[in-house]
Amino acid sequence: MPNILDVAAKAGVSRSTVSRVLTNSGRVDPETKQKVLAAMKELNYQPSQVARNLRRKETNLIAVLIPCISNPFFGSLVQGMEEVAAGKGYHVILCNMGEDPARQMEYLRMLERKQVDGVILTALRNPLEEVKAYLQHGPIVLASEYVEDDSLPAVVIDNIKAAECVTEHLIQKGHKRIGFINGPEHIILCRDRQKGYMQTLEKYGIPVSHDLIMYSDFTMKGGFACAKQLLALEEKPSAIFAANDEMAVGVLQVVQEQGLRVPQDIAVVGFDNVQVSRVVQPNLTTINQPIAQIGVQSMELLMSYLEGDVLQEKRIVLEANLCVREST
Repeated sequence: MPNILDVAAKAGVSRSTVSRVLTNSGRVDPETKQKVLAAMKELNYQPSQVARNLRRKETNLIAVLIPCISNPFFGSLVQGMEEVAAGKGYHVILCNMGEDPARQMEYLRMLERKQVDGVILTALRNPLEEVKAYLQHGPIVLASEYVEDDSLPAVVIDNIKAAECVTEHLIQKGHKRIGFINGPEHIILCRDRQKGYMQTLEKYGIPVSHDLIMYSDFTMKGGFACAKQLLALEEKPSAIFAANDEMAVGVLQVVQEQGLRVPQDIAVVGFDNVQVSRVVQPNLTTINQPIAQIGVQSMELLMSYLEGDVLQEKRIVLEANLCVREST
């Protein structure tokens, strides 16, 4: 395979002259340039993409940071991102950071080291000011989470409104004692979902019972453990709203193990509308979140920054709706 030295020898010029032609940098006599191009064509020389990117200080790589690679929500999210990135000539690097703030910061340092051109965060696990410090090295976009001051562009749904929709649906079905299994309290979308739940109870004059609010980790195992505690209460809930579908499946397992019927004895609602919600029995009532579209628009937002566009809107809010199925 011919290299840059072969091209230089064929054209009768120096290696640096060939390099200037390849990068279109520096002054090269038009006749000399044509000699170099003719030599490249005759030798069928293909410039190294890696070398070209290094000269331009670009990598054509985007890092996507996710907290849990096994959660199906993130699979759908990343699929949408990859479709957009591929269309723009970029590749996606998937970075599984877990709930480890140190690992998140290590991945963000890839921006500083010019190992990636941009970062999409699907979860914020460090102080905002520490994350914002890396904006000087490249764009950072949030997908599914946001920050209140909009200093990081984000694509989200209205989690307060979505939780209000779930809670109102259950109240209209006659439920007054509604258990709520939330994700970790430090996550902004979890706080929003709890806010929507509590506001709707108050709107209908139903006292908020803090013994009905549990916190878990967005896993089936976590939903299972919380549901066992809720169903062990002296006054059991007649409905349980879980803040994602995986936890809701854990709730269904406990309910069925205890010989209760869904929805006759207890109603169950999830959040996200991932595939498992459609295959469990009974099918799960859930919030239909446009997961793939969040991925698509967050990558489009990042591409706009890389292309130098001035954006009018830094927080894009997509519509989510309640999908009513057998579990309520």
